[in-house]
Amino acid sequence: MYRFIGLLILVFALSGCSKNLDSTVAPWQNCFQGVSNKGKTSDKIYVTAGRKAQIIGLQNGTFPAIGEHLKGEMGGIWTGSFKVADGFDMKLADITSNDDTILHAREMIVFPHKNCFDFGDILSGVHVSSTQFSSDKEPGVVVSYILTNKSKHDISLSVGFRLNVDLVPVWFSEENGIHNGNDYIIWDKDNELFTAGDSLHNWFMAWKCDHKISSYEVGEKCQLTGATPAKFYSILDLHPGQQEEIRYVITSSMKNTENAIERCNILLNNYEKELSEKKNSIETLLSTAEIDIPDKKIQDAFYWTKINNRWLETDIDTIGYFLSAGAVEYPWLFGCDNSYALQGQVRVGDWKLVGSTLRLLNKVSERTNGNGQIIHEMSNNGFVGNKGNTQETAHYIMAVWEAYRWTGDIQLLRDLYPNVKKGISWLTETMDTNHNLYPEGYGIMEVKGLNAELIDVAVYTQQALVAASKMASLFGEDSLATTFSLKADKLKEKINHDFWDEQQCSYCDFYGTAGMALKAVSGAIDQAKLSPSGENEDIIPFYEQLRQNILSYDTTYSKGWFTNKNWVINTPMECGIAPYDRGVQALKQIRQYNCGEYGPYLSAVEKKQMMTISTGVQAVAEAKYGRIDSSVEYLGMIANTLGLNMPGAINEMMPDYGCPFQAWTIYGMATGLISGCFGIEPYAADKTIIVAPQLPEKWNNMALRKLHVGDNYINLSVKRNANSLTLSYDSQNDGWKTRIYLPGMSKRNINVNGKNLKLTSDTLWTHEKNTILKISN
Repeated sequence: MYRFIGLLILVFALSGCSKNLDSTVAPWQNCFQGVSNKGKTSDKIYVTAGRKAQIIGLQNGTFPAIGEHLKGEMGGIWTGSFKVADGFDMKLADITSNDDTILHAREMIVFPHKNCFDFGDILSGVHVSSTQFSSDKEPGVVVSYILTNKSKHDISLSVGFRLNVDLVPVWFSEENGIHNGNDYIIWDKDNELFTAGDSLHNWFMAWKCDHKISSYEVGEKCQLTGATPAKFYSILDLHPGQQEEIRYVITSSMKNTENAIERCNILLNNYEKELSEKKNSIETLLSTAEIDIPDKKIQDAFYWTKINNRWLETDIDTIGYFLSAGAVEYPWLFGCDNSYALQGQVRVGDWKLVGSTLRLLNKVSERTNGNGQIIHEMSNNGFVGNKGNTQETAHYIMAVWEAYRWTGDIQLLRDLYPNVKKGISWLTETMDTNHNLYPEGYGIMEVKGLNAELIDVAVYTQQALVAASKMASLFGEDSLATTFSLKADKLKEKINHDFWDEQQCSYCDFYGTAGMALKAVSGAIDQAKLSPSGENEDIIPFYEQLRQNILSYDTTYSKGWFTNKNWVINTPMECGIAPYDRGVQALKQIRQYNCGEYGPYLSAVEKKQMMTISTGVQAVAEAKYGRIDSSVEYLGMIANTLGLNMPGAINEMMPDYGCPFQAWTIYGMATGLISGCFGIEPYAADKTIIVAPQLPEKWNNMALRKLHVGDNYINLSVKRNANSLTLSYDSQNDGWKTRIYLPGMSKRNINVNGKNLKLTSDTLWTHEKNTILKISN
């Protein structure tokens, strides 16, 4: 790890764990004031998310056909493993004048725990707004409308709520024999509610209103969408200035109709309580690992990224509780995405989610593969669509070790360790057919033909071996620990020799023969020809020339090759295995030649697409090599995309397309800030915390509060004046050991708790809960 920070005077002082060091108002409180789209993105997608249900539509309140995995079916109301409706709308009619209108939102306001819509003034004096809430406890949603009579006369309204019923299974169902049956809808006169079901499956639903129903109707099934409209009406009489709220609840069940009705009643009765509980839970999430920094754009992006991932938490009765990859195209379980995202989630203290997701990935992978290989993706029906790319197994092992480092949860490690060992065997034996320590197979970039010995697979395998060696030592398997450690050392050496290209000052895409390189080039050409509207055909001449260059080599000649210049060439720096001078060279090279406005291109050959994960990884890599100003610059690139489409959300593809928000964005944000800027690296089981802060040049202060490590919470703040630097740190619990590292510290006068000391190194170990450290020239 390479860290540098200049200072003249440093003070290490006590501060209370629960006290805000710089302000009486928490820096995340403004999130609960709501973020408006100001009517500018009404045609963009929004999500109202809960662990048990989601509403997906456009910000003008409409529900057109959305999505690719299920063509045109990814929008609407989803509850677990099936959709219940394509959407809904509200029609208001003035009974006296017979004027009517279907509501369209002029503004959407996003809150962490709900979404609100403003429909403006309609029907000569009625103002309408709406709140949407998706439940964390019941598979259902609540849609509330508030109608205010702003006129000077009484108004009698007919309020018609239409639900477009369409019970549809999730992606990858038809391929596994789960076929969509005909829907049936029943009006339950006794309970004054609708119920519906699928004729082939145990998919049931119910929906009701908290007001008296005056009439109802069921329309004909739409042949284009497959949805059947069902509508009920209520009459509202409003006096001048009177405000009335009307609520609609939609729930589902995989048991029977009676259970759907029961859940409908539970959600209606507990709505306000659950809304409050959800708000409180998100406040707890935001107040854990709370940061306060001068760059408010990055600060806001950090908090909203936490919230985005809260929206991606999924709890399905038949599967379990886990972090899904992204809305709206990838709302299911992924190996790669979670191996990044969970490393961020553990840093912000969301440990229950981390443990549950790691366990589920382990369980599903063992059931599917049985050899330690980690799956790529599993749909919410329990079917695995891809058994796993090579990189994902190594990456998962890294995430398991990170979870243990931060939590100290030895039981989690003990439960997962058997499959970790199998995963190492699969990587180093089954997938290394030529026995050169480089596993073969696809990595993060699923480029046609790039089925070789890839840089990201090699680097993450090296890190997995390091992690597995430490796990083996913990469980008394010393011989295995030594074997893993020796392989890790050898693999690190080989990567730095075989993958490094001195002429281009960069690590290569992959290592292999010229024959493999020709296959990769052919795959890239084929993929370019298949690109939509020929958008990538302009790169074909590059690959044709590259093909000619490769043909000058014997087909069996082995070396490192550049075929795509994919962003993952930064992984040796992300993981800190590149020698310092070489790593800095490579980072500079990427910045100069491989980056766009929002960070590294996915392919520096195409120079078109950028993603939060590639930019986030680059931020982590820069911090590892002491280049903290470059690191926060990359974090700023991510932050600049906040809210470009959906208020409070950061798109998967930067700046403004792909999924509205994606789980792995938190990897760069949380790791870059907490481990990069604040320099926190814990070993919770040993009750040890490393503190090696890096204060960016343009920041004069930064604070981190209530950081969860093991059974402890810590605070850290840094303030810089013209000729001094003040650092304040405290631990909530006794018995913890802190390692403070700052280059140049041994050359200065040091006072610790009132006593002058002479250090022989730049590291100070302290067992004190309350430590005051002063450094001066």
